[in-house]
Amino acid sequence: RRSTRASNDRVESLAPNLAHVLAVIAIAIFAAIHFRAGAGRVAPSSGDASDSKSVSAGFAIPTEKMASASASLGSHPAGRKLTVDDLILGCSPLAGIYASSTPERATETVRAALDAGITRFDTAPHYGLGLSERRLGDALRECGADMSKTRVYTKVGRVMKPKDEVTASEKESAVEWGNVPGDPGCIFPDAPVDVLPVLDYTGPGFRRSHADSLARLRLGSVDGLRIHDAEDEARYAQANAGGGVAELVKLRDDQRAIREVSLGMNDAAFVRRMLEDNPPGTFDSVMMAGAWNLLDQDGGAVLSECERRGVAVHNAGIFASGLLVGGSHYKYAPAPPDIVARTERWRALASKHDVPLPAVAIAFACAPRVVKGCAVGVKSPEEVAQSVAWLADANAVPAQLWVDAKELGLLAPDVPTPLPA
Repeated sequence: RRSTRASNDRVESLAPNLAHVLAVIAIAIFAAIHFRAGAGRVAPSSGDASDSKSVSAGFAIPTEKMASASASLGSHPAGRKLTVDDLILGCSPLAGIYASSTPERATETVRAALDAGITRFDTAPHYGLGLSERRLGDALRECGADMSKTRVYTKVGRVMKPKDEVTASEKESAVEWGNVPGDPGCIFPDAPVDVLPVLDYTGPGFRRSHADSLARLRLGSVDGLRIHDAEDEARYAQANAGGGVAELVKLRDDQRAIREVSLGMNDAAFVRRMLEDNPPGTFDSVMMAGAWNLLDQDGGAVLSECERRGVAVHNAGIFASGLLVGGSHYKYAPAPPDIVARTERWRALASKHDVPLPAVAIAFACAPRVVKGCAVGVKSPEEVAQSVAWLADANAVPAQLWVDAKELGLLAPDVPTPLPA
């Protein structure tokens, strides 16, 4: 899960020969292939900042390389004020991520979000094997949410099947055993023990996942379905050649069952491929996690492509796995020393300008004009209130902070930042 950096070792030779020349050419071709593919740092799962699964390693693009990738990105208009309309409630914590929680706590959290004016909620079958969806749906009903103004997004790619329905073949090749209670990798201790998560990115799989989600949420419809974690070749091929994408388009265009066809992913390279391998108009939005925050702008090229295509971006992982709000993890693993040092430099800069670092993180994450919302994963009413307070503070981040950040090398010169009033 750790990212790697592409580097070139300096080779000195007093007498170049054919072997040396061929080696140099091979290195150049290798580097060009990887950087052209847009491979960037990747993080487990997606949606809000609380998911976990195994992923492939990629190349981290150094800060100085990001200028060209984000050069075409623009910021929202000068003087724009952030409001709760810019927040999306990430609902994986409702299922009790890393530590057990209760349905009552979930309801209190959703009530606090609704009272604060938050109207967008993002969940997934993956979160607690359907538990997040159940608790979100129950909370919305108990709180009397106005569903004409409330927008719910969920995801497809995993079907929660009763254990006795799962075939031997599925158990061998399609069940995500690492997300099953009892496995050391399972991060949802309250997840049910009578179902298994079966990977299915086909059209029929997406259709069943959608129907099952509606049943768990006990809603007549959801606003959007996001293709979740199609970030290896098998999942990607199944979603495209297997009819998954086509099924979502049909649900939107023919059946009017959803408003948005979306993606919920971490790996910027796969997000960009998904956009480019499908016709314009296929996707309405993209939720990309951990690829556009103060510590990582590897998603710059994807944001530019989304802006070119008119695809809205819902930015997740804006606190870099919690590191920017006082946590110790980055990319869902213990933060390496260089990332910790970079975080401390940001903290010192925020302190110099007398603003909370999380507020700076929100201001930055919301700055590109293609970003139409930022997801925050919260597990309590207190965390809802804190997020709203940071949002207000984000409007007070001085323009000089962004100038200083670029002079200090914390951001590349062409990275978009909030424009001064």
